[in-house]
Amino acid sequence: MIGDRIANIIVLLPIFIVGVIYLILVRQTNINLISGILFIISLTFTAVLWFLFSFIIGCLAFWFENLFFVLLVKDVLISLLAGYYFPLSILPDFWKKVVNLLPFKYFGNYPVNIILENQPINNWIENTIIELGWMFVLYIVLLVVIKKGLKRYADIMG
Repeated sequence: MIGDRIANIIVLLPIFIVGVIYLILVRQTNINLISGILFIISLTFTAVLWFLFSFIIGCLAFWFENLFFVLLVKDVLISLLAGYYFPLSILPDFWKKVVNLLPFKYFGNYPVNIILENQPINNWIENTIIELGWMFVLYIVLLVVIKKGLKRYADIMG
């Protein structure tokens, strides 16, 4: 699992660097040092959110024998609600409100918007506080799931 992540980083880092160079030179995007730092901080928080959410889903193995379809649904759900397939801004107002209540926009749409839209700092602070709140909530859920899962595992194993 860790080797897979390291391989992904090695493969995707050059693509990321070329993308940033493209945004700066060709597209003439106004990326400054502040927005770059805010983007990196947000990306770090995104990695933590992704880890916590994936860990919770992985803990479902305490209750299910095969997680293949659970992981498939997780990937599709995140891809749709994080803005991987389409920008979340094209959603109708009702669905925008629903998606904004969930943590998934912080997995993709929000970090990209930091770079592309040069959001004001107060907007970034507000969203970062929400992101930190989701980290706290997912951490508490993870602790509960692990506790209940280990209890179930201990009950089954004797």
